[in-house]
Amino acid sequence: MKNICVITGIGVVLPNTRSSDKLWTDCLGQDEGGATGDGKACRTFVSEELFEGCISPRLSKKLDAFTRYALAATHFAIEDAKLALNDADKERCGVFVGNCFGGWRFTETELRNLHCDGPRSVSPFQATSWFPAAPQGQISIHYGLKGYSKTFMADRASSLLSISAGAQQVKQGNLDIAIGGGTESTNTDFVKAALRRLKRHRDDDDDNFSPFAPGRDGFAASEGAVFFVMESETHARARGAKIYCSVEDFVIRNAPCDADAYGADPIPFIRSMKGVCNGAAPDLALPDACGFSDCDKAEADAISEVFEDVKITFPKARLKHLFGAEGALDVALSSLMLERQQILPTIVEEVGPPLKPSQVVRELVDARLERILINARASGGAVGSLVVSRMEA
Repeated sequence: MKNICVITGIGVVLPNTRSSDKLWTDCLGQDEGGATGDGKACRTFVSEELFEGCISPRLSKKLDAFTRYALAATHFAIEDAKLALNDADKERCGVFVGNCFGGWRFTETELRNLHCDGPRSVSPFQATSWFPAAPQGQISIHYGLKGYSKTFMADRASSLLSISAGAQQVKQGNLDIAIGGGTESTNTDFVKAALRRLKRHRDDDDDNFSPFAPGRDGFAASEGAVFFVMESETHARARGAKIYCSVEDFVIRNAPCDADAYGADPIPFIRSMKGVCNGAAPDLALPDACGFSDCDKAEADAISEVFEDVKITFPKARLKHLFGAEGALDVALSSLMLERQQILPTIVEEVGPPLKPSQVVRELVDARLERILINARASGGAVGSLVVSRMEA
């Protein structure tokens, strides 16, 4: 019999945000005093003042920003879970990370040093700071974790894969605790140049990023990290932990397309959603909400094919695309909605067919939520669907 994997801690490091409570108010378009804003995040980069003191200066200078974000978000998740890792069997604690770009902020600086001043000017920490598995290694070293661990690179589906992989290890009894999530740093010229290939028609994608809206076609990027403490229900209840939700099944499907493009075929989403839901419709769906009109149309067609009138929201549109941390952000939002039994609104004012206006939640509403479906998409044609469920106290 498999264990049940539950989320007991949430840690976030996002633009202007370092707590799940602040994330909630951000998604309501409110400031800390409750005033309503214009619906857009105030910035698309992380200020490291948010987690000052979480990482020693000596270690910090050896790391790229995406690893610092991951370490800080993990610290906040462990703190939120009230988890005493020193009391845990560290052979049965693992780390699962989703990432897309790696450490280009550190690398960009060192490449400039190499070009301008020669090889001896390059930091010796370049080799260990840039690669996507660096956060996994640093979290493991920092906390002395020795269990099975893994890093996943699958564009904007990366952290759905990492979370589901960590949950699977807990369910199979291989781990008691899994630290899982995703991290990304996009605030560097190299990454911005790469992302320009995704900007199809307009110079200002921030103004045109409005998923599922008729006549809109835009893509906007942000950065940050979202991490969770996941553990077996038995382990969590034995230590009296608060439980946000359980991590259920995950299904990934593929319809190959160009490696630097997102697929616009509804069939993979139809297959992934049918596979993960197994005939039981969710109470709420958080779509991938790409922002490109043909991709959104394909996902909308798939949702309408599989579920007739499921409620939909995508509050992450306020924070834009987080790539390696994006799926984890949706899991965090779903966990909070299941805990509070409320549905966060989306900022999109109008959606096109086949979605119905009545399906899209546009204001905070109370709801009976038991199961939430989360979709994610990766370049090259891959899509994935994950379900998280409410747990009784």
